[in-house]
Amino acid sequence: MVPIQGDRMYTKDQLLASLKSETAIIKHLAGCVPAGQLGYRPTPAQRSTGELLQYLTYTAEASVRYGITGTWDGYDAIEAAAKTVTPETFAKAMDRQLRQVTALLKPFSDKQLAKKPAKHWNGKSMTLAVLLVELALKTLVAYRMQLFLAAKASGASTIGSSDLWMGKTTKPAKAVAAT
Repeated sequence: MVPIQGDRMYTKDQLLASLKSETAIIKHLAGCVPAGQLGYRPTPAQRSTGELLQYLTYTAEASVRYGITGTWDGYDAIEAAAKTVTPETFAKAMDRQLRQVTALLKPFSDKQLAKKPAKHWNGKSMTLAVLLVELALKTLVAYRMQLFLAAKASGASTIGSSDLWMGKTTKPAKAVAAT
């Protein structure tokens, strides 16, 4: 089980469901990026929107691999493969990442995840269960927000909270006629 708050725990299946939900929302937001805006960069030191999309296709998988092995072996290959991702292949790359994460976690029971020692890249010791939330899930949530803000700042003025939190565009409410 994966701790989320106090005594409350996620099961592996619930964690994977959360990762699946994040993947769906991120894919929706990627479709909201205005045409011609993949080069948008909030500041010179930040990733462009296109680079962010590529990063999103491997960050969760790389984090899970790191949590299981305790090394970043293979990271360079995963990162290099992501550089070939285009807007047309983005959704499939996100789905591939989710399948990889699911396969990587398949051998572990909830009990094993809760007991297996792991070390965060910042040096802090924790269980693999906690590390999965800290590095895989929270990373997707954080970069989902960045993708939303990049899309909004580069011209997707009609997207809103429902796009960000549910991965759905809501129809504007009909105007009420004045009486």
